[in-house]
Amino acid sequence: MFIQLVCNAQTDSVGVIKSDATIKPKKHSPKTATLLSLALPGAGQIYNKKNWWWKVPVIYGGGIALAYGVGFYNRNYNDFRAAYKYRIENNVDQNGDPKFDRYQTPTLLAIRESYRESRDLFAIYMVALYALQVVDAAVEAHFFDFNVTDDLSLNIQPSMNPGPYGWAGVQFNLKLK
Repeated sequence: MFIQLVCNAQTDSVGVIKSDATIKPKKHSPKTATLLSLALPGAGQIYNKKNWWWKVPVIYGGGIALAYGVGFYNRNYNDFRAAYKYRIENNVDQNGDPKFDRYQTPTLLAIRESYRESRDLFAIYMVALYALQVVDAAVEAHFFDFNVTDDLSLNIQPSMNPGPYGWAGVQFNLKLK
């Protein structure tokens, strides 16, 4: 900015430097908020400077909880898949592992599928959380300069039109000061 001021400076007849440069306030960019949020979850909310103090912990807390769920269900899915595969390949009813020996082979298959479905659902939730925080950052950035003041009022009251063709209804008055 200093260079810009020097380049645009002029001198008058007395030797005083005049500046033609005007300092424009930086416009808040929804594109920047979206790109920041895409690159690092929560960064768009911090850039917007509105309610970031509770949104960022929710984003990361939810992401960590969902990632833990994906890992938990994936580990159990792999364990039950290996146990089921062992029984099918060796044509036996017992694995030698007390964790799996109490289940019959069709039950092992059902439990394995249940863990797979839960794992996939948690992965979908993770993607949804990521997309939601990107959309939130973009929408919040679009409303960054939106003015919400007490100068707005909405008055709702009943209304009647007496006369031969009278009617009753509701009247809405919106005042913008």
